[in-house]
Amino acid sequence: MSIKVENLSFSYLQSTGERVEALTNVSFSLEAGAFVGVMGPVGSGKTTLIQLLAGLRVPTSGRIYINGADINGRGYDRNRLRQTVGIVFQEPEHQLFAPTVEKDVAFGLKYSGLDPQEVTARVRWALATMGFDYDKIRHQSPLALSGGEKRRVAIAGVIVTKPQVLILDEPIAGLDPSGRDNFLRFLTQMNQAGTIIILVSHNMEALADYTRHLLVLERGRLVDSGPTREVFIRLKQRTTGFHGETGAQRIATRLAGCGLAHPAAVVTYADLLSALKQELTGGGRG
Repeated sequence: MSIKVENLSFSYLQSTGERVEALTNVSFSLEAGAFVGVMGPVGSGKTTLIQLLAGLRVPTSGRIYINGADINGRGYDRNRLRQTVGIVFQEPEHQLFAPTVEKDVAFGLKYSGLDPQEVTARVRWALATMGFDYDKIRHQSPLALSGGEKRRVAIAGVIVTKPQVLILDEPIAGLDPSGRDNFLRFLTQMNQAGTIIILVSHNMEALADYTRHLLVLERGRLVDSGPTREVFIRLKQRTTGFHGETGAQRIATRLAGCGLAHPAAVVTYADLLSALKQELTGGGRG
């Protein structure tokens, strides 16, 4: 599995007649096993990018190749794309519509060609993966569930296709810390099983702790990309534009005035704890 984006641009006309450049000449490549974070300020083009990757919009110019095939090329099988790439939108619980949980989750397999037994097995697996007992919840109305349960059912409806690429737009927004960590661990498990994960989030700690690669967008342009730790360190050093600082980085900066050695190396809270332990044992002093 591979994704290659070449000189991707997208623009649209506003009602005023003004043309807006949502993305401009964005290029990057992802290989199997990638766990990628997408970050940037509001209006930077993050949502536009993932909509293009999922085939929900057609670029103004540029190409997107998945496994070497141009997804916007003539003759490309869009049904194949829907089975290959799954996308979870912001607040996915608002997309629930079927009378029962089972039917809602199974909807994604409607045109899959699978026999009924395999569809049932897939739905059972997807619900179990999201922490549900299939037999207890299958006949319930999804609209009668709690907010957190609705979100998990909605995500089950995406992973039921077993996509090779899973794109998520702010999936942990509104979750409590326990729910957030459980969900991110689930994404890690999917990633370890071979799924490419593309995670859009404003949660700097989640991106720092779980992703291995970052794409940073600003005003529709890709302004930085690379291994997560390296990108966070570079963003911290920027004097203008988007910074994307983690809480641990902010604390380390303050503690530098109290003698904390090498504060620039701190990105996560685990880094901070390690640095403080070194300081207390005298290992941080040169």
